[in-house]
Amino acid sequence: MTGDQELMMRASEGDMDAFEQLVRRHQQGALSVACHFLGDMTRAEDVVQEAFLRILEAAERYEPTASFRTYLYKVIWRLCVDVYRRRAPRPLEGLPPPGDERRGPEQLALSEERSAAVAEAVRRLPPRQRMAVLLQQFEQMTYQQIARSLDCSESAVESLLVRARRSLRDSLRHLL
Repeated sequence: MTGDQELMMRASEGDMDAFEQLVRRHQQGALSVACHFLGDMTRAEDVVQEAFLRILEAAERYEPTASFRTYLYKVIWRLCVDVYRRRAPRPLEGLPPPGDERRGPEQLALSEERSAAVAEAVRRLPPRQRMAVLLQQFEQMTYQQIARSLDCSESAVESLLVRARRSLRDSLRHLL
């Protein structure tokens, strides 16, 4: 399998097939993170499309100092913050519960209520904390990768995540 950095280097030389492969590899993850951050699928789709356009426009200047994924999420982060600052975020829809046909209506309703409460608690986190949580939980990024994506130190990421977990624990205490 061709590595992301090699694909990006080929894209910088005008190889659109290589760039399309990058988009296919990373579009779903980027869309998931942007949607969870913004709470709006339409805005998330716009952010992801804009991110890939900006990356393509800057392809000639791309230098593989970090993984392509880290580079992508740095662009996603900046665009999400721009959107967040321009408009108040809409309420985040509940995270879908895991499918289990054996659960009855009461359990399904309770699960949906919990998912909605978790999604709302995440939505209320400050932007940097929210993005750190989303990159760690949905993209399984390391502290180093998150730090590069958010332009901060690893210790700052650790602090962001500690504060976010504390806030989430306090917000969701009623569910425990």
